[in-house]
Order: sequence, then structure tokens, then C-alpha cells
Amino acid sequence: MTRPLLLASCALLTLAAFTPALAQNKSSFIDMKDRPDFSAATVSPQIACGMLNGQSLADVTMLKATHVAMAGTLPGHCQVTGYIRPQIRFEITLPDNWNRRLYMFGNGGYAGENLAAPSRIATRDAELSRGFLTVQQNTGHDAATYKLGDFAQDLDLLIDYGSRAVHVTVETAKAIAARYYDRHPSFSYWDGCSTGGRQGLISAQRYPGDFDGILAGAPVLDLTNTQIWGVWNARALIKAPISKAQLPVLAKAVMDKCDGIDGAEDGLIADPRQCNFDPAKDLKTCEAGGSDCFTNAQVETLKTLAGGVRIKGETIFPGVQHGTEGVDASGTSGWDMWMVSEEGPSRQLAYGETFVKNMAMLPASGKAIDWKTFDFDTEYPKIGMIREIVDATNPDLSEFEKRGGRMITYFGWSDPALNPMMGVNYYESVRKQMGAERTAEFYRLFMVPGMYHCSMGYGTDVFDAFTPLMDWVENGKPPEVIQAAQVKDGKPAMTRPLCPYPQVAKYSGSGDLKDGTNFQCKMP
Repeated sequence: MTRPLLLASCALLTLAAFTPALAQNKSSFIDMKDRPDFSAATVSPQIACGMLNGQSLADVTMLKATHVAMAGTLPGHCQVTGYIRPQIRFEITLPDNWNRRLYMFGNGGYAGENLAAPSRIATRDAELSRGFLTVQQNTGHDAATYKLGDFAQDLDLLIDYGSRAVHVTVETAKAIAARYYDRHPSFSYWDGCSTGGRQGLISAQRYPGDFDGILAGAPVLDLTNTQIWGVWNARALIKAPISKAQLPVLAKAVMDKCDGIDGAEDGLIADPRQCNFDPAKDLKTCEAGGSDCFTNAQVETLKTLAGGVRIKGETIFPGVQHGTEGVDASGTSGWDMWMVSEEGPSRQLAYGETFVKNMAMLPASGKAIDWKTFDFDTEYPKIGMIREIVDATNPDLSEFEKRGGRMITYFGWSDPALNPMMGVNYYESVRKQMGAERTAEFYRLFMVPGMYHCSMGYGTDVFDAFTPLMDWVENGKPPEVIQAAQVKDGKPAMTRPLCPYPQVAKYSGSGDLKDGTNFQCKMP
């Protein structure tokens, strides 16, 4: 391969790594087959699909409605697409037999997704086949036009990305449903992870009437500090890089030190906050470094990563959690590509750098900022406006609670993309604001040991949190436990109960460690 072709191939690989993907745990609804009370779809359209083409709706600049006949397991439906000013593209799918429920799913990364992407169509069709009116949107810009966060230089597009696009799209969907079926949805649900999790939380905080039930996985709720954290980590790693070859050694050292602290040597750390791993004491050191040992400079890098972002001596964002470096069944570390990349910038750096250049300094431009020389002590205090637009950190959920809203969030304890302590700290802030007992009546958090970002990892990443959410919203039954599994070759290799925080799954002391029936949810 010639050098120009090689460079072009590398560029394409780098671009593909950051193309918006469907950040979604795909296990929603797997337990619904045992719930016939959720499967009835008896409402029919009251007008022809084509009549929606003449609808006049606020800010909708184009609307196209086409009926699609039943094909295989996919039911007949009315497909509505259009644009909401200035650039929000939406898709609303209305089944011929409707279950009176609206299902809207979220976005990933800096969004701007193609709504016809195979992963998004698969999610849409799965819920459409269950009788849901399904809704999606692109957050107000096209990722093919902009490089990562470049769209944020247009304030209208940034505001749509922050929260408006979800809000105006679900309002449009409800209006179309009322016209098509001559009735409004009985229940409206949100399901998203990562950026989709942030979208769910920000809906509960700013638009508490939009959704009755919100499932928010791994929410990047403190988007501002998360992206600063990405630059901080990259700066630490550039001083003394950790190689991909060293990651399995690091993972084994952490697990050897901390696996048993939860009472079960099962290859999982139930709560990384209990792990007292010290790289200076628990790693083999050597002068030159190697695949099985670390230099003193690398040890300091690991300490910096674990210590979190410090501004003028104060920690403003938590450090990388122990266990995120762990390896899955294929031998791939959670840090691979997210923090340690030997094929261009890490994902944390790419997302963090575009944030600093396009969002952090608004209304001023940050285009001239070089992440390698970014002065955290002097530049960080200038960050202000962007927090009001994109962060979902307000702990006051009283309006969402008062109208009967219910919310479940989940986070992988081994998430290498987003700091799981962000989810824990937010939940604690809500408990402090509203009281622990009151909070548990409408909002619960489930932490997942060994799970990476939204799914995968070396823990139990297959679980249905959406069916319990529906049960809570519609029947008043809060989730006391969510059953999870690790699946290999289509079969459960390990099962484990997920517990409502702050409870954790405790081993009974006897029986197979791979069998979740030998664990019970208890207070730590």
C-alpha cells in the first residue's frame, strides 16, 4: 500500500471511530414476553395516513407521511418524517394497531445521526412490532456536515443539541398521535444511554411533562466536566504513555488486589470505591518499562488518572475508577481506544478537544486552544455559559415527581468512557435535595459491576430495565431488583442481581459464584 493510501485509510479509520453510534443497551423489553398486560395493541387510526401531510404544526417546515404495509413481523404503519426549525430532523412511526404508548429513544456522542442507520432502524422496528408509537430525532444537526462538536459554533444548533430537539420532537409526536388516532398517548417513555441518558435526565429537569417514564443509562449528565476530564487524562498519558500491551497486566494487578473485598472472588469488583489499589506498591516496576512492568513515570501517570481533575488544588471531577481497565472475554481492556490508543487520538481526547475548541469558552471562541498547552487553572474558571445549555446536573426533580414521573438510571462500574461516579454523585445529590425515602419513591439507580459503556465488558451486561420501568409507571410497582446475565454463545455464562443503589449484591457464602441466586441485595 502506498503512503497516501495508507494515510487515507488511517483517516477513515479514525473518522469511523468517532462517527455517532446508537449508544443503547439493547436488552430493553427482553422480559416483556412474560407480561401479556403490556402487549395489547387495540387502537386503530381514525384518518388515512396521507391526511397527515396537510397538518400545520408549529416550527415544522416539512412533513411527509407514507403508509407502509405489513411485512413479515413488522406491522403496517404510517411513517412520518420531517424537519423542525432550524435543522431538527425527526421520524415518527405510528402502527396500525397501537398500544397507547409512545417510545422515544436517544442519541450518542455529539449525535447528528442518520435516522436510517441500521442500528437505529433495528431499535425502531423492534418497538414498533410491540405496538409502540416510536420517535427519534437527530438533535438538530447532521454529523456528516460537521466534525464532532463543530456545530456548536451555531448557538441555535447547540441549544437544540442541549435539550430543545427532544422536547419539540416529542411535542410534535403527541400532536400527530392525537390527530391520527383521535387520542393522546396514555404513557410516554424515554430510553437512552450516554448522550441519550443525559437527554433523559435533562428532560426530567427542564421538561417534566414530556415523559411519564425515563430510562437513562450511563448519562453524561455533567458533560462539561466530563470533556475537561478527557483532556486532563490525555495530558497525563502523554507524559508517560501506557501501552496497550500493559493493560492486561494492569487489569490483573487491580483484580488481584481488589476482587475479594466484596466477599466473593468472582472476577468482579462490586464497588470500586472500596479498592485500595496503589500502583507504586502493587505493580512491578522497572527502569525501561515493558509489557509486564511499569516505569516510575508511568506509575505517576496512573496516580494522576486515579486522582481526578484538580483545579487550583481542588478536585472538581473524580478520577478514573479501578476496574475500568479490566479485560473482557476477548482480552480487550476497557481503556483500549477510550483512553489508550496507538492509532490516533483516544476517544476521550477527541471528544474533549472538540469540546474545548467549540463549546467550553462560549460566547468566546476556543478554536485557537491547543489541548497540549491548555492551562486548567486559568482557563477552566472561564467556562460558564455552556453549562446552562448542556449539563443535566440540577438535583431538584420535584416537578417531575409531582406529576407522577418515574425514572431508572444505570451505570457500568467499569465504564471507560464516562465516569460512573458521575451517576452516583448525581443520585446522592438528589437524595440530599429531596430526601432518601422520597427519592426512592420515584427514582432509582442501578450500578452494574464489570460493565463497560452502556453494555459489554466482563460483567453482566444483559438486563431489561425498561419492563420494570413500565411496571412502575403503570402499576405502581417499584423495581426492587433487576436480573442481569453475561451471555456467551447465546447462553447465560453468569447471572447476577442488580440492586437499587446504595444496596449491593452480596454473596451468600456458598454455591456457584456464577449463579445469581447465591447473591442477595443488601446494604453495604
